Amino acid sequence: MKKIIFGLLLGVSFTALIGAGVEAYTVSKSTANVETLQGVRVFTDSKPVMEYEYLGTVKMTIALSGKYSEVRDFLIKTAMKKYPECDAIIIDRGRADVIKFK
Repeated sequence: MKKIIFGLLLGVSFTALIGAGVEAYTVSKSTANVETLQGVRVFTDSKPVMEYEYLGTVKMTIALSGKYSEVRDFLIKTAMKKYPECDAIIIDRGRADVIKFK
């Protein structure tokens, strides 16, 4: 009986010590604020940490001047038209994955 009580107390103490070491999320060099354009969050060469559902992919269908802002705006407009429930897009080389956060 003493061994069971001792084991239980040791387990509770160990759990409390581990729980005390858990800290809140801290800002690091890879932390960033995401821009929201036209009501859509735009991730460029990055991925969100929050869980999300993949809705589909939109691609460039016309040739633009190649300016990033024109490509980005075209992808946002196309994503919003094709997937009105989208929350964000992840842009990578002339295409964008359209996502909705869970």
